[in-house]
Amino acid sequence: MKKLFLTTLALSAFQFLQAQVCVPGTITSPNNAYILPDSATNFSWGCIGQTYEQILYIKAAKDTTIAVTTPIAATLTANIDSFVVDANIGGLPAYLTTASVPAVLPASGGNPKTNYSRLVIPGDSLACVKVSGTIPMSQSAGNIPLTVNLRVYTSNIQCPGNAVVDALIPTLYPGRKTDTVTAIKYYSIMMQSAPCWPASVTDLGRNERLNIVPNPADANTTVILNSSTREQVKLILSDMLGRVIYHEGLVLQVGKNIIPLRTSGLQPGLYQLTISSGITHYQGKLEVSH
Repeated sequence: MKKLFLTTLALSAFQFLQAQVCVPGTITSPNNAYILPDSATNFSWGCIGQTYEQILYIKAAKDTTIAVTTPIAATLTANIDSFVVDANIGGLPAYLTTASVPAVLPASGGNPKTNYSRLVIPGDSLACVKVSGTIPMSQSAGNIPLTVNLRVYTSNIQCPGNAVVDALIPTLYPGRKTDTVTAIKYYSIMMQSAPCWPASVTDLGRNERLNIVPNPADANTTVILNSSTREQVKLILSDMLGRVIYHEGLVLQVGKNIIPLRTSGLQPGLYQLTISSGITHYQGKLEVSH
């Protein structure tokens, strides 16, 4: 009976996890607050005619410091009440939708601060947003820039140890609070035509196993990749319009793989480096500067 109960409990837990849109904190950063992927990793590329998935992992700070210019230079402290993320990502194609944990709150009229679909993340808590859908064959190859809008609410702003500046705070920040509107504009989705293999959010973790040194590169660079399996892969270098500039077949060995890459014939600019077997995928960005 005990075994049956434990089996049922395990099955229920598995079904619960399967039903989750995404799991906050699956990928984390040591920072007090973060949104992952960051500007360096960016969104996964998209393959025209295939499914797409990208997950944002968010942590709202518990507290923060604010450097401001006042009659007396000072560093202020504040508490983070919440992050409020606009669920409508600017520039996101209509065939891609968002879902989150916790769930998105519907628009509530009468107040411009709440009159949009939003994800509210209390200070010192975790959240995630999944972007997913199927990219139609009608989609053109190229880069799609995105904008994520969020507001950061702080309270209890003060200047410990400086009574003069602290007395100015109610004038600078009425109620000792702020409502800071921020637009994150470094995200984009690079749409690629065949040959292309879709990447999953787990590539964020895999990126820690792929390094390009030097980067930016001049005449040559080296791709260093740690692999847990021996497998045949294809290395593809694409420009930011999704055009394949170079490709070659490789066999990865278990452990560290050192792959030389000649870049002297490339035009200066940014490139997408993809190493894929069709099952496992690695990606990174390469900058060429002659």
